[in-house]
Amino acid sequence: MERFEVLFLSFFVFSFLGWIWESVIFSLIDKHRLVNRGFMIGPYIPIYGTGALIDLLILGDVTNMVALFFLSAVLCTMVEYVTSFAMEKLFHARWWDYYDMLWHLNGRICMEGALAFGGLSVVLVQWVNPATKRLIAEMSPLALHITAWVLFAMFVTDFIVSVKQAAGFERNMRKVADMLIAAKDRMAEVYDTVVVETFYKNALEMFSRQQKRMLSAFPALRSINYPGILKSIRSVMPGSREKADLVSITERIMRRLKGESAENVNREVPTMEDEKKSASDNMITLQAPKDEDVSELSRMTDDYVAFLEKLDSGEITNDEQPKESGDDQ
Repeated sequence: MERFEVLFLSFFVFSFLGWIWESVIFSLIDKHRLVNRGFMIGPYIPIYGTGALIDLLILGDVTNMVALFFLSAVLCTMVEYVTSFAMEKLFHARWWDYYDMLWHLNGRICMEGALAFGGLSVVLVQWVNPATKRLIAEMSPLALHITAWVLFAMFVTDFIVSVKQAAGFERNMRKVADMLIAAKDRMAEVYDTVVVETFYKNALEMFSRQQKRMLSAFPALRSINYPGILKSIRSVMPGSREKADLVSITERIMRRLKGESAENVNREVPTMEDEKKSASDNMITLQAPKDEDVSELSRMTDDYVAFLEKLDSGEITNDEQPKESGDDQ
């Protein structure tokens, strides 16, 4: 039992130091502000604790610092890759993405991260682990027992809550998709970006405080089933600096859709005054459909965004239409 308590306290210390590295040091360097970058609510990042224990178990006796650096870099990136893959399968989302980094592997790991892990592992073996051992050894058996089990209970509770919140992303995005299916025809008929932006701001309120924090903590978080919807949800968050602005994208999509409609049926496009007058009515009457193909909406949204990006880059001409524009919307 005492061995488990010592092991867990070591894991907790390493996870806490990982949180300090990510949420304090790295966030101040990268964002110039403090950001809780952990998956869980509390000040700890389990992947650091897990990686540190595996590192010590396998490489703890390596005395050559150069060998320790490179072996740890490989070992820790393997742990990061497996963690990324497992979280994607469990929550249907990519939580971090290194596609914009040099020498990455499937966007899950990268050379910069490997070098950082190698350096941190040397610090861990040389200084952090010995100091942690001394700290735990100075605790009385009673203090060790109470501290370990109180922290364990807190950690397990946090883990259960965090997993539940993460799993709720998928359910909430499906609800938003259902609402969009019911509203998309009305949005195309009554062109007003205010309506669309208000829609997504209201949809954002469906997400819990912890889920919103996760969106801020993981800026590269990408939904596997609803990537377009998550991108739109993120764009209306306070302080969002998304490259693809929701209102801009929506405006261009709706103009194209309405331009087609006006050309085909030769009807007048509503004025801005008419649009604003009917905006609130359109939001009030949104209802989720009972039987719709939700995945089709997500695919349509992503295809339109891809089409607009190609249009901006000059890969296609202005006269070309996205393939969904001819479908029965």
